[in-house]
Amino acid sequence: MNDQQDRHSGFRRGWVACGLLVLIALIGSLGTVAVQRYPAYFSQRGAREFVLELFCALVTYAIAIVLAARIQRASTDAIYRIATSFGLLAGTCEVLNIAIENGVPFAVHRPALQIGFMALTFGLWGVAGFRSARSVGSFGAGLGSAVGSAMICMVVAVTAGFLLELFLFPPQAEYVSTWAEFRRSGWTDAHAFAIANTLDPGFTHLLAAPIVGVVFGSIGAGLGWVFAPMRNPVVSDGHREQS
Repeated sequence: MNDQQDRHSGFRRGWVACGLLVLIALIGSLGTVAVQRYPAYFSQRGAREFVLELFCALVTYAIAIVLAARIQRASTDAIYRIATSFGLLAGTCEVLNIAIENGVPFAVHRPALQIGFMALTFGLWGVAGFRSARSVGSFGAGLGSAVGSAMICMVVAVTAGFLLELFLFPPQAEYVSTWAEFRRSGWTDAHAFAIANTLDPGFTHLLAAPIVGVVFGSIGAGLGWVFAPMRNPVVSDGHREQS
């Protein structure tokens, strides 16, 4: 019975990992197409750095996902399940935030709204840490779920952001030329700057997500560990983690 459950859990984790790898490949493809269809992009100073940074982050994420999928521990299924659930929920919030910022279905540019979405997203990462630490009885499990949910959230959010800002609703060059950051950049091509202005946040969001996940995950996991029914407990599918 346990062998069958282990195979089922491994199969489920494999599908999650494959889905994330597909999204990572899609992000890379969207970025590549965006710069290739506008060759003048590379004539701007430092333009290649934005592309290289993004692809370094994507490769790092892909490696982390593959390694995480290969971990075989009693608590792995619980960590994966909670991280996936809260990561997708937080990712949905981020997609909604990005859509509203880009005028889908209506544009709202109120700082309080953006702060609210950010607080909700970070809070969900912390709750993932709490839930996992409390159910597994391990601070490390809670931290793993929080960081995992943060990474899943950002993969989903960056994919949506690239689709909207590079292809579906890209800002017009005339509008970009009025941005203060464009005038300060020293770039002369507003369209190229609009592309870089999407690639760079994609990289920074992917980079920052695990770090912020550690911060909020530590809080959530610490609370979950304190309030866990038992400290070396039964984890998912009836297994018990060894001391």
